[in-house]
Amino acid sequence: MMFLGVAGCSNDASPTSASPPDDGEFAVLRGDGFHADGSFDPRMTCDGAGDYSPPLAFRHVPGGTVELVLSMVDEDKTSPQGDPLIHWVEWRIPASSTGLVEHIKPDEAREALSDLGEATYNGPCPPSGQTHHYRFTLLALSRSLDLPYGAPARTVLTAAGPSVIGTATVVAAYRRATPGGQ
Repeated sequence: MMFLGVAGCSNDASPTSASPPDDGEFAVLRGDGFHADGSFDPRMTCDGAGDYSPPLAFRHVPGGTVELVLSMVDEDKTSPQGDPLIHWVEWRIPASSTGLVEHIKPDEAREALSDLGEATYNGPCPPSGQTHHYRFTLLALSRSLDLPYGAPARTVLTAAGPSVIGTATVVAAYRRATPGGQ
């Protein structure tokens, strides 16, 4: 079983200066790397100087979680495998983590080889004038994955499948300006 855009607990509220209501459910929330409407800030994209990984908050990680896995897929672009394009997978995120800080990978975490051919965060980069939607999926696992750094993203997600005890998702959009600013 592979988790590219699975159903589960989700929270599409955008945390800005005020947090969304706390309903006690497992959740992944957008941090200050996103605009109030939930879209990506350009610094988190190929249009930014650093293409920084975004800050995200994790809430109510299920009891029994040993590690967390985070994926980001482009729901509007198809990969060579015919599934949504995988931009980023990070695993071995500590179960005690309350989120990710902008552009910082936890020391214990590993990154998978994405569909874009890199074992790192690859921010949104749709064609000019198009809006794409990116689903972040946070998986809570009951066991740790023993895979090498740079393992293919689909291998990581498939290996995670049997150990998933919780799933949380959030979607963010990004629209690239057309040449000439239109």
